[in-house]
Amino acid sequence: MTALLIAALLAAPLSDEEVREKAQAYLGAIHGIKAEQWKELGPRAAEVLEPIVTDPAALPSKRALALDGLAAAAPDRAAALAVKLARDEKQPLVVRVAAVHAAGKLKPVLQGRHAGLRGEAAEVLSRHGACSEVREQAAREKRDRSSAWERALSRCSE
Repeated sequence: MTALLIAALLAAPLSDEEVREKAQAYLGAIHGIKAEQWKELGPRAAEVLEPIVTDPAALPSKRALALDGLAAAAPDRAAALAVKLARDEKQPLVVRVAAVHAAGKLKPVLQGRHAGLRGEAAEVLSRHGACSEVREQAAREKRDRSSAWERALSRCSE
């Protein structure tokens, strides 16, 4: 009976406060945090990470780490930010590099629920040479593909 109770407690989902605390602890960690650790926090971690990623007053290294975490925990939320930050030449280099890495993790977004994000992910992935994935998903898309899809497919045919 005790073993079942312990197992149930360990399997219980984290509260919002626990997600917030763990995300803050990960951001302050000396050693690198693995993507699996961020993923365990789930999309609710975006509430902590997104404001840091977009805060120009935050340390660039902390913004980059927050973006790495966001890409692992909430790839749909990271997709739009990664594209925007990677293109913005006013951003610190470390933030732009993290954005490019986050953009490279967009394959799950390519098959996500949001059509607009799928198009943006296709465009970014086409720049990184992931054309086979882009073409496969394009074949599954409806005829009314966005201009992002057209740009991605054009880049892949070059």
